[in-house]
Amino acid sequence: MNELTKNQKLAIEVLANSDLSNKFYWSGGTLLAVKYLNHRKSEDVDFFSNERFGREELEDWLNDFMKRSGLKKFKEEKIYDRWEFGFEGGEGLRVEFVYYNHDRKTLVKRVKYKGVMVDSLDDIAANKTLAFIDRNEPKDLFDIYFLIKKTKFTPKKLLDLVERKFGCEFEEGLFWSESYRKAPLLDKMAHLILNKNKSELIDEIKEYFGEGARQFLKRKLG
Repeated sequence: MNELTKNQKLAIEVLANSDLSNKFYWSGGTLLAVKYLNHRKSEDVDFFSNERFGREELEDWLNDFMKRSGLKKFKEEKIYDRWEFGFEGGEGLRVEFVYYNHDRKTLVKRVKYKGVMVDSLDDIAANKTLAFIDRNEPKDLFDIYFLIKKTKFTPKKLLDLVERKFGCEFEEGLFWSESYRKAPLLDKMAHLILNKNKSELIDEIKEYFGEGARQFLKRKLG
């Protein structure tokens, strides 16, 4: 079973017991893995806010987390609307605080989990699908595979969620072409896979998306 690391738990606990809990919620691949799918390990924690925030608002969280964890900050970077922090010393961790203004398009009302507000499975699925289309990150394709295999979602339903949440319409053909193109990146996922037969699982996922792309093209060509 997939569980949070000691420092992931602490990062969430410190947020839950601070004023930041009124502004930030937990979402992303780690939440997907721990609460919904139990399908892989994770090395980070991502907190999101619908309101803009300044670096100074994170200072108390940073100081409290480092004091209690014993970790040292080795990285701090602002990229557009996100602050990324890297911590080292023993069991390291990456934490992101992100301004993400899609509150009016939240698909399912957030609930409290482990002391903080969290995104629904539908919302994470929509976010993951859009991220999968937008970037070359192997974790996205890996997560998409398990969203399909472990839940009610199909590629078309995932694209429908993206349209409902973000107003972006994508053809199913793009889903299959992107999954086929990005499948080789899955080889970089081995260290996050829970299954003992890591290479077999990666080959299985590659075959699923390869066959799906072939069958979609076959249907389109009649």
